[in-house]
Amino acid sequence: MSEHAILPPGIQLTALVVLLAFLAWVIRLIRAQRLSVRDSLAWLLTTAVALAVTAFPSLLAGAADLVGVQVPSNAVFGVGLLYLAVNVLTVTIASSATAERTRRLAQECALLRAELDRLKAGRPGDPPAPPPR
Repeated sequence: MSEHAILPPGIQLTALVVLLAFLAWVIRLIRAQRLSVRDSLAWLLTTAVALAVTAFPSLLAGAADLVGVQVPSNAVFGVGLLYLAVNVLTVTIASSATAERTRRLAQECALLRAELDRLKAGRPGDPPAPPPR
């Protein structure tokens, strides 16, 4: 099967431009410190793989044959689904870690506020009062 049958040149060029623009956008967000490198690694790696597959469609045909997919276009949908799943999972992991850190910081803040209230009241030996609600 020729590369043109897998991915028509017009679609290939459009996909390459879109992927390069997306990659440039992610890099711009990293440089502007609106996105951390750690959180963007999955986007960078999966976009690089998508660029490679788009630039060289024969890689997709070879991978499809390797895993037993008969129609390379079905492999495109599978790779696209995997691309999204990997990125959603990394965002979920980062979100969970952030929620845990936020909860821990709120607890520490409440303990410090109770300690401060106790010290302001002039009772250094009393146990801390529960935080206000």
